[in-house]
Amino acid sequence: MQENSSSNSDVQYNPSRRTKFLLMGLLVILNIVMRIPSIPHEKGYDSFFIHSLANSVANFGVAQWWINWMSVFGLYPYSYASAVPFTLSGMSQLTGIRMEIVILLFCVLLGLFSIFASYSLATVLYDNFLHRFLFAVIFSSSAGTLNLTTWEITTRAQILVFFPFLLYLLFQIIKFKTKFVMLFIVTALLLLATHHFVYMGLFYSGLIFIVALIYKLNRNQPFQIQKTQLRNINLNYMYISSVFFLIILIFLYGSKWGLITSGSRYAWIIDILMITGRNVGLTLLLSIGALIYYIFKKDKLLDEWAILICLIPTLIFSFNQTYGYLTTYLFVTLLGSAGLFNVIKNQKQNRKVVAATVVILIILNITFSTFFVHYRLGIGGGNSEWYMSEETYNTGEWIKENISWDKKAVSNSMQGNRLFASYGGQPVLYRDDISNYMNGFVTLNESKIEKKSPFSKSFYLDNPYVLKSGTTTSGLYSWISQYPITSENSQNFINGNNISYFYDDSLNYNRLFGSLPQSKNSIYNSGRMRIWEN
Repeated sequence: MQENSSSNSDVQYNPSRRTKFLLMGLLVILNIVMRIPSIPHEKGYDSFFIHSLANSVANFGVAQWWINWMSVFGLYPYSYASAVPFTLSGMSQLTGIRMEIVILLFCVLLGLFSIFASYSLATVLYDNFLHRFLFAVIFSSSAGTLNLTTWEITTRAQILVFFPFLLYLLFQIIKFKTKFVMLFIVTALLLLATHHFVYMGLFYSGLIFIVALIYKLNRNQPFQIQKTQLRNINLNYMYISSVFFLIILIFLYGSKWGLITSGSRYAWIIDILMITGRNVGLTLLLSIGALIYYIFKKDKLLDEWAILICLIPTLIFSFNQTYGYLTTYLFVTLLGSAGLFNVIKNQKQNRKVVAATVVILIILNITFSTFFVHYRLGIGGGNSEWYMSEETYNTGEWIKENISWDKKAVSNSMQGNRLFASYGGQPVLYRDDISNYMNGFVTLNESKIEKKSPFSKSFYLDNPYVLKSGTTTSGLYSWISQYPITSENSQNFINGNNISYFYDDSLNYNRLFGSLPQSKNSIYNSGRMRIWEN
């Protein structure tokens, strides 16, 4: 929390209501404009899987992956967290808009919610509008948020934008506002039905609660989140020592602990730094300055201690290159906004120069985010494999018009999964375990299910219940694809699953599809995409 020392600074940091509405309105418009598509269709990999789940709910009216109550939260084999597929299906059915456009609108709404969530958290941390606004700008417009909320439906996006809102509710509870307890519980349940990374959100919530409790006991006076200070400078050196000791341990034993899973430790750490810099942008440098300021500040406020303590486990979690940045991103953007605000606050002589510098820095950060997200998606030589091409989409439309909905098919690449999502999920496609269970390719066999211990890492990263090794249907198909169509293994698989069509991506070769021209008829050929009839 920052305190203003004069009425002039109060005017500077807390402008008129009209100016506040103007700035927030411009931020909303900016977030919409940044998400205007530069590609013809949705992007990503997980996006098309979730798209197909939403199609299934719309087609059948029920979640066919629900086996028991744990399936709602994706905690049981053949199931997936249900919040996002149901939301998309409901939006599509209520509006009559096709699913692909619903996903685009949903992503824009998530981007706008990121403004609300980040600004809400800032209201309990900072006491002036400028600091709150800076954090909302940085959090909502940096590449970490923009990339996950630009026409790509991944459940990581919901966790990312709801994380600051969850912490906002927690800080309200810490201030003894009990009316927020129920909202916190509901939000946590919603996130549990969204992505398992909610465990990390709850972990940080518990950690901050403990920090607040110790902070209050240390003061031995009525708790006030914005006024209480902890005067013990020795803790600064204890903190620095702990962090350096942890860094040394990770550097020496990171591979044994499973934090570094491939390559050299140096390359892994460099990759982590690149991922963080890419997601946060130019404010990463400011966050380093703010971190140093927080560490050596003599009388720290609660929010400053909370951020510093949370950074310790974040240092460990950041080594997970798939999910670690979700927590790193929030705390680095918080530090970045603090660093930017300190630059403004401490330069009172050249206010116009400072204001121009801050505006330019924000513009450069937004430009980098937009350039990164849209450039790699096809503009100026980006990677077109990140999104569904027009050819793939047109192939899906042809399937919808020319192949009976009750037929079954297999594919040899990611393009088949995109086809399956684009044409609505009928005819069904042999794919992953969840889809195969939903579409009747496999039935539940509890003897193939293994229970994980709550004390194991797999319990949280995978599921409390998982399929035993070697029993997945996707693994079976990978094995079958190594045989030609005329082999006994292939014929048993095709006849046993009543496969009628083969969706062939000519850029992805395997022996099964490579043998199709000698024995099957081609009924569709668009160049890259071909369809063979059994």
